[in-house]
Amino acid sequence: MVLAAAAAIAVIFFGVLNGMLIAIGLSIALVVQRLASPRVAKLGRLGKSHDFVDIMRHTDAVEIPNLAIWRPSVPLLFANADSIFRFIGNDALARPALKGIIVSLEESIDLDSTSFEVIAAFDAAMTKTGKELRLARVHDSVRDVLASGGLHALTARCNYSVDDAVAALTKKTPAK
Repeated sequence: MVLAAAAAIAVIFFGVLNGMLIAIGLSIALVVQRLASPRVAKLGRLGKSHDFVDIMRHTDAVEIPNLAIWRPSVPLLFANADSIFRFIGNDALARPALKGIIVSLEESIDLDSTSFEVIAAFDAAMTKTGKELRLARVHDSVRDVLASGGLHALTARCNYSVDDAVAALTKKTPAK
């Protein structure tokens, strides 16, 4: 809405061509801003189903004991991977009882080298603290990147659904 208004005003004041160029520039800037500062949703189970939803939007969703489930709202890129995993890591370190972390990568159809390195470092850091990382909703192309980069142990901890990742962790993690 704001972009459309800005485009109309730019066309009125600067002419059609210049106004459209300004609108294109604003559009690109908004996309870059959204990708660089994404929202990361904490997920919980909806009722007794296998569906996991944002607990801020669905107050009836319940967190799984001793697990944290996160879903970035945008694909992982060099511009946002570090901030996403720093946010998740800070939450994990603040919760000593936490045994497992699930990150749903449904928005990411590929990984760039920075995202790969950030995931590898995050997995190593969480392993040192005794917290197991599992990736959920992982596309085959992302699995291929992880495997070709030598992260075979993490590739083995990838799941096609959040429910499968929760099941894999809860078999190992008794609830308190």
